[in-house]
Amino acid sequence: MRRPGSAGCGAFLLPPPILELGMELMISEETLRQMPAEDRATLARSLAAVNDELPSLSASEHRRRRLVLMLTVASAALIPWIVLLALTLPRHYVAGHWRLTWVGFDIILLTTLVATAYFAWRRRQAVVITAFITATLLTCDAWFDITTASGQKDTLEAIASAVLVELPLAVLLFWVAYRLLRAAVRRACGLDGHPAEPVRLATQPLIGVRRSSG
Repeated sequence: MRRPGSAGCGAFLLPPPILELGMELMISEETLRQMPAEDRATLARSLAAVNDELPSLSASEHRRRRLVLMLTVASAALIPWIVLLALTLPRHYVAGHWRLTWVGFDIILLTTLVATAYFAWRRRQAVVITAFITATLLTCDAWFDITTASGQKDTLEAIASAVLVELPLAVLLFWVAYRLLRAAVRRACGLDGHPAEPVRLATQPLIGVRRSSG
C-alpha cells in the first residue's frame, strides 16, 4: 500500500474506491477496512498531527505547574500535621454534631451511589468519576465505622459490615472505573495512531496535552 520511493514516514497509497470531489478526497469506510492496520495507524497519526494544531490543555501549562506546586506544598505540610495529631490528640473524645456528621455522610454516599447507577445505566463516561468517588467514600465509611466503634459488639458489627458489604463494593467500583478508564485511553491511543501501544495509566501522558521535552 505504501507509495514507492516516498521519503516521508507517513506516506501511503490509498486504494480505490476514493471519490474525488474537486480538490478533496473522500475515503469510504470500505476503503479504510481494506487498508492494512499499519496504514490505518499511519493515517490516524497524520490526522492527529493536524488536530494537534487545535487548542489543547497544553495552553494551561502554567496552571499545571501551579497545581503541582500547590499539591507538593500541601503534601509536605501534611506530614508534620499528622505527627502533631498523633502526639496530641486524646484517645477518647466527645464529638459534637455526631448525628449530623453521619447522616450527612450517608446522604452524600447515597447521592454518589445513585449517580453511579444512573450513569452506568445510561452508559455515560461520568460513571468513571462517580465510581471512583463512591468507592473512596465506601472505604472511608468502613474505616470510620471500625475506628469509632465503641465496645466489642459494635466493633464486630462494623468489621462484618466492612468485610461483607462496604469493602467488596468499593473494590468492585474501583475495578470497574479502572477498566473503563483503560478502555477509553486505549481507544484514544488507537485514534491517535498507536493502537498497539500498551496502556499503563501511571505512565500514560494526559490526553489532549502535548508532550513537552522538559
